[in-house]
Amino acid sequence: AKPGAAFVWNKRQFDALDPKRDKHVLGLFEPSHMQYETDRARDSAGEPSLSEMTSKAMDLLSTNKKGYFLMVEGGRIDHGHHAGNAYRALREAIALSDAVRTAVRRVDLDETLIIVTADHSHTLFIQGYPARGNNILGLVRQIGAGGEPTPDYAVDRDRKPYTTLGYANGPGARAAQRPELTQQTVLAPDYKQESNIPKSDETHGGEDVAVFAIGANAHLIRGSMEQNWIFYIMADALRLAR
Repeated sequence: AKPGAAFVWNKRQFDALDPKRDKHVLGLFEPSHMQYETDRARDSAGEPSLSEMTSKAMDLLSTNKKGYFLMVEGGRIDHGHHAGNAYRALREAIALSDAVRTAVRRVDLDETLIIVTADHSHTLFIQGYPARGNNILGLVRQIGAGGEPTPDYAVDRDRKPYTTLGYANGPGARAAQRPELTQQTVLAPDYKQESNIPKSDETHGGEDVAVFAIGANAHLIRGSMEQNWIFYIMADALRLAR
């Protein structure tokens, strides 16, 4: 093996990585995709979280005095949406948010640029007029005439309640009449949100995605931008770091 190289496949080996010793690291914790954050704790060998992997990567890369580029992808957000499963997709989004928070805490923003964006959208939508504090995964409860949430769930023309979140297409489409949904049913991790068009996998959407930035050159991320411009902003930030 190459001196200073390490291959890890479980949490114990991952935790034992040493930036002073391990200069080239490959970590593969699954034969294919990583576990969803919701299911990660049930992995027998253990999987590091996205936040832990971000922190470890920063430990290893920060030994380079010329600076570094690190890409962190919350790839299973996409998979959760394709499965029509907003619960897992949103939990993955929280995991990505935690990873960003970890990175922000560890860098000097006067010399580091952090960008957060997506490569595309999905057909997830928010519907109804849910009251503030309504569980985002739950059934819609609206504001009544007195300014308080109504005791009953909002219903459609079929007099059945519906969820705040749904998909324009995907595996959650119902072949016949809509079921009588309960809060317990729709809050379950495996629940697939109702969709309009039946498909085995939900598709991407077509709207522009948001781009957020903080740190060096962050002021150049603004308005509506062509995606290739982000590369030049990152390249210039890396030049400034040197």
